[in-house]
Amino acid sequence: MTSDTKSAADQNPKIGPFESFKTWNYTYFWIASLLSITSFFMLMIARGWLVFDMTGSVSMVGYVSAVAQTPSLILSVFGGVIADRFNRKTILLMNEGINFIILLLLAILVATDVVEVWHLMLLGLINGITFSLAFPSRAAIVPSLVPPRNIANAVALSSIMFSGAQLIGPPIAGWLILVSPATAFFAASGFVGVGIPLFMLLKVRENSGGYSAANASVLDNVREGVKFIRSQRLILGLMALGFFVVVFGLAYQTFLPVFAEDILNVGPSGLGYLAGAGGIGAIAGSLLIAAYNTVNQMKAFTIAGAIGLGVFIIGFSLSVSFALSMVLSLLAGLFFQLVMTGNFSLIQVLVPDQLRGRVLSVRFIVFGMTPGGILAVGIAAEQIGTAYATAATGVICLAGVILCLLIFPSLYRKQENIIQ
Repeated sequence: MTSDTKSAADQNPKIGPFESFKTWNYTYFWIASLLSITSFFMLMIARGWLVFDMTGSVSMVGYVSAVAQTPSLILSVFGGVIADRFNRKTILLMNEGINFIILLLLAILVATDVVEVWHLMLLGLINGITFSLAFPSRAAIVPSLVPPRNIANAVALSSIMFSGAQLIGPPIAGWLILVSPATAFFAASGFVGVGIPLFMLLKVRENSGGYSAANASVLDNVREGVKFIRSQRLILGLMALGFFVVVFGLAYQTFLPVFAEDILNVGPSGLGYLAGAGGIGAIAGSLLIAAYNTVNQMKAFTIAGAIGLGVFIIGFSLSVSFALSMVLSLLAGLFFQLVMTGNFSLIQVLVPDQLRGRVLSVRFIVFGMTPGGILAVGIAAEQIGTAYATAATGVICLAGVILCLLIFPSLYRKQENIIQ
């Protein structure tokens, strides 16, 4: 092989879609996280079913869910500080241990028929707190598990894992609830219990900025993360683009039941197919992007994904054909995954290790504003109808993309690849 040929080969941006699985460290993490996040979605379904069965109140289901989810908006930034101060493997193990105890306690309370709504609310709150504090560590640890050139691939495979857990967790919980609600909680705790030894096998280097972060106040740590984001136009642009995509681009998923029941007239089974098509599209998007690993490619996928998502949301909202809606749901899921994986990969690569947890926590807070978009669509739907209100979110998403590209040219400008 000549030197020119070798150079061209070294710069080949395409790698195997499962390249990161060649690193056992990452494989252990991927399997353990799949088990953990599957249990999370099982918990959501089993808890919601149990609350409704006990109270017959839809609003009470919402209250219990809100109590569990509120900590993510408030505490994620502190989770980022923790991720940069302490060993991320230790944080994950503590989180998994607490979750195991919570799920096992819930299973026992349900099995002995002494469970009350306040039990579910309190344990849900504790679960939400630990999840919020540990999630930045789960995200920030990924680059330390694989070689630098595989970071984008590892992020894509992690997206597949999350989408897969979201696909299999709810139906597993549903099937087990048919046996008994306690069985669902016992199974969820078992999933976490199996994953804990795999987390223990991880070999993770100490955070490079842990000492300096620990010697500053928590507020100073947060300020340092925000200051870094403001100084990096590309990171700031990615945050802004992600805001429009998540807050407005995701709202249509919440109203899938309305489309299935009132517009497409396909009932609960059709709803399952529509949601499943979106999940399949998300997995396909993750597989597509997993084979690429340069900064410029991640930029291209991010922009194309955001534009495609807006277009297909508009199409889905105005469709009256179930078959066409299935296709559009699949494509919306695919393009959503392209923009989210591209966005996440770029932030993982561009942010120094000692700041990664704090920067990712700010990203989680920005993306935690999703309920605002859902509330706006719900209010608008009462005035102009669900289809037009949801189509408007696609228009806003597209307008947001254009605005971000105008304000942050670094989003599309080519730059030297920094992934070695």
